[in-house]
Amino acid sequence: MKQTFRLATIALATLVAVTPCSAQTATTGSSPSAATSVRAFQDLWIPPLITGKTFDLALGKSSKSLWPGATTHTYGYNDARFWGPTLVFEQGETVRINVKNNLDEPTTVHWHGLHLPAATDGGPHQLIAAGATWSPSFTVRNNAGTYWYHPHPHESTQKQIAMGAGGLIIIRDPIEAKLALPRAYGVDDIPLVLTSRRFNLADQFTFAGDNDKYGDFSLVNGTLDPKVSLPAQFVRLRILNAEIERGYQLGFSDNRKFYLIATDGGLVDKPVPLSRIKLMVGERIEILVDLSGDKPGATVDLMAYNARQPFGFPGGEPGRSPPNGSYLNNLDFRLLRVNVAAPTAAPITKLPPELTRNKFWSEADATERRTLNILRFGPPNREFAFDRKYYDMHTVNHVVKLGAVEAWTIVNDRTFGHSFHIHDVQFKIVARSDGPVPDYEQGWKDSLYIPRGQSATFVTRFDDFASDTDAFMYHCHMANHEDGGLMGQFLVVNDPATLKPDASGVIRLADRARHAITPAMTATADRQVGTAAPPVEATDLAGKPLRLAALAQKRPVVLFFIEKDCPCSRDAAKYFGRLSVQYGQNCSVVGVINADTETARNWVKETGAGFPLIADPKLELINAYRVTSSASSILVAPGGAIEKVFPGYSATILGELSANVARLSGTTPPALSFDAAPKDPTSGCAFSQ
Repeated sequence: MKQTFRLATIALATLVAVTPCSAQTATTGSSPSAATSVRAFQDLWIPPLITGKTFDLALGKSSKSLWPGATTHTYGYNDARFWGPTLVFEQGETVRINVKNNLDEPTTVHWHGLHLPAATDGGPHQLIAAGATWSPSFTVRNNAGTYWYHPHPHESTQKQIAMGAGGLIIIRDPIEAKLALPRAYGVDDIPLVLTSRRFNLADQFTFAGDNDKYGDFSLVNGTLDPKVSLPAQFVRLRILNAEIERGYQLGFSDNRKFYLIATDGGLVDKPVPLSRIKLMVGERIEILVDLSGDKPGATVDLMAYNARQPFGFPGGEPGRSPPNGSYLNNLDFRLLRVNVAAPTAAPITKLPPELTRNKFWSEADATERRTLNILRFGPPNREFAFDRKYYDMHTVNHVVKLGAVEAWTIVNDRTFGHSFHIHDVQFKIVARSDGPVPDYEQGWKDSLYIPRGQSATFVTRFDDFASDTDAFMYHCHMANHEDGGLMGQFLVVNDPATLKPDASGVIRLADRARHAITPAMTATADRQVGTAAPPVEATDLAGKPLRLAALAQKRPVVLFFIEKDCPCSRDAAKYFGRLSVQYGQNCSVVGVINADTETARNWVKETGAGFPLIADPKLELINAYRVTSSASSILVAPGGAIEKVFPGYSATILGELSANVARLSGTTPPALSFDAAPKDPTSGCAFSQ
């Protein structure tokens, strides 16, 4: 066979020479000379931490020496040679992330597992052009746990992940903080990102779609043949399967028990004792491993027990060459060498009997049921689709009512296993067709494995965020399948009846990066012009009474409407602040936000809003003014009549608003620049309580 990949026999030889339980299975394709080619252990790289409320990420090209004398081209965030920093969020905080794209191609950043508005989700619709910066902000609502971020551009996800783009997110909350758990990051709390790569003869990663889905060389945190020293006590391992397609059955070389303490969406109720656990693409687990009985100097290996898996297990295919083979396929192999060191000064030596008390929804709570079928019917690289429909960025596959509890059943055909992931929500797996739901799947999940010929049902609630214009995704997290079209999207809306299908019966999304102002929105706004403004009698965050009649008696009033989690509202806030400062006593600018007082105050701190703000958590004022989307503004003329309604903003709209304020107040327009505002008229997110 012609050699097209770098020293593939070394991968096999390493298994034979140093993996304690795989020599008997690692014989196919080996050569006598290969058995002497054993690589030295490398120190495990620990991604650096970033904490705070504002985070700066820059994705760019990098390189890494994975082989002596060779350089491999990679991608990394913040100058990392592979992967990126670990972000630490606090539950309840509002964070802002400035993502700079230093690549020469578009990218996105998806916050995998996080519950946040669709406009900030980082799916394929939120493209970041080469050289551009995207700055989403959102309130952290998830439980303490391990999440991650990664690129999600349509049909380019596999390439960018294969090059190394990704990073972990750790969320902390008061429940987890009270537990006696290891949390000294890099000491007894260790992140482990599992993946593998194939190299060509030029020592570069290969990523030829479905023809190149399995690596020949295992990497942990981007490190070949990694080793780590861990203290002789309980240690915490945060493990992510960041593969393109390969699944793992994890365990330790001495078959010791370990304890599952968290799944995708946070803590389980009680530690679950295990000696093996399956981990598929996109899934995360947190486990506790007791090393207190090991003497310093002892070693133990974290293993992939992937030999003799059932047909359809990703990475269980026979053969060593592409498209389906690999020098790691259908083998047991070492992932990480653990060297036991002395305990720390304050070791964790006991297992908490209880971790949390989760409240899950049951099938009986579901008011809607959906079935998605994974079917094979296409050519290579486009083999699979949901319900025989390849992903189309303009087609809405499902519409969900805000607040609904739904049961989704994913049915897989008899071709191959898949890893299903849904954006926006965490769910509870309530049924599997092959038997009871395993103990290790009894927590919150956002990804689940569906073996060939089987089905699984989960229940979830779609709350907090609604939008008629921004969709959430669901897809197979095997990036080659995702890029090939095994993906769909859904809208969460306040009233599904308001969405009208086209002549073919399909609800479509506009082809745009921002929320366009539609003719219907403009028509609704125009009908309000000349009508009396509904009365406003409220108290702003400073405790000052605000009465519209008094404010508008002699000067114009600008009402700026804000959705608390909408990035457009945050971006627009600075421009309305400039209007307030420049016009001074000649105009009153008042913000109205759909939030309680505490959330509204946090919003002011985050945005630096320079105008009075009214908290409107029940949408009483917002509904009275018939405002449906944020970043809208209403200009009230002296005397109380509505002069103009702007269902969104842009540089041109802001200039028009300023000119109207000057005219109504009898002043000269100040020299204001709105050049940084969107050029196209842009509306914000739909309002939700």
